[in-house]
Amino acid sequence: MTREKIELLQAELAGLQLAAGYLEYSMQRCSNLIGQDALPPEQLERLESLTSRFTRLAGLLIQRIFRLVDEIELTGGGSILDRIYRAEKRAWANASELIRIRELRNLIAHEYATEKMREIYTAVAAMTPVLLAAVPKVIEYARNTIQRYPV
Repeated sequence: MTREKIELLQAELAGLQLAAGYLEYSMQRCSNLIGQDALPPEQLERLESLTSRFTRLAGLLIQRIFRLVDEIELTGGGSILDRIYRAEKRAWANASELIRIRELRNLIAHEYATEKMREIYTAVAAMTPVLLAAVPKVIEYARNTIQRYPV
């Protein structure tokens, strides 16, 4: 069972790096668009891509990678909040910031009101550096975990 989880974690880490790179690219392309009104469709599309990539990376990190590491270390179970607090104990990120990232991810996934999008883009721009900063810490920790459980 642990072997399959280790292999899955290795695959997820590759996806995590790709997703982080895509989010970083989108953030660079959108940094001058944040907070602007009446943007043309092409620029709105860039912002939509940014929020989509933010949501994807947040979900991959919190819902999949955090859970896998917990399961491998036999600390699995509990709520998403429990996973977030364990991530803070592992020094991956501040729990309150991870909670804000999770809440923002949920808001993006369920928001259809266009009048709130400017607010959402601003929040994504503010939280993207926090999310991206956690990725190398998680990768390093996960690689150390993988070494402790040779496949």
